[in-house]
Amino acid sequence: MKLLLNNIIKNDSGVTLAETAVAILIMTVLIISGLQFVSVGREQLTKEKYQRIALIVAESRLETARKYSWGILSDSLSESNTSVSLKDVPGTRTTVVTDIDDDFDGTDGSDLDANTVDYKHVEVTIAWASTQSLSLETYISEYFYDVAQ
Repeated sequence: MKLLLNNIIKNDSGVTLAETAVAILIMTVLIISGLQFVSVGREQLTKEKYQRIALIVAESRLETARKYSWGILSDSLSESNTSVSLKDVPGTRTTVVTDIDDDFDGTDGSDLDANTVDYKHVEVTIAWASTQSLSLETYISEYFYDVAQ
């Protein structure tokens, strides 16, 4: 044991310049990779934050649709490029209401109940940062209003 310890202490071989350069290169690659990982992770978290806020704004608009009576839903809810705030980022909200005549009871003049609007399709789109957007949609039936009241 003592002999082994003496051999280690007396060993005069040091670290060469090439070994030092390789070690520095490896450490540099590891540090840059770690920083890149943190940077991309932070960017993804920020993107997800705004998507969640946009989702809340869109869901709120769809819930607002239930406040309007069936007859004025299309006229009252439709909007184009209305300014909204996603915390510290400006965005726009577009709401499109489309009347749908389902063919289960006939269409147009042959409609059994003489009602050519069976459903309304409501789509809300939130856009921000010029390249990001989120859309939610739902279908609302006239019969929802009969049950809800």
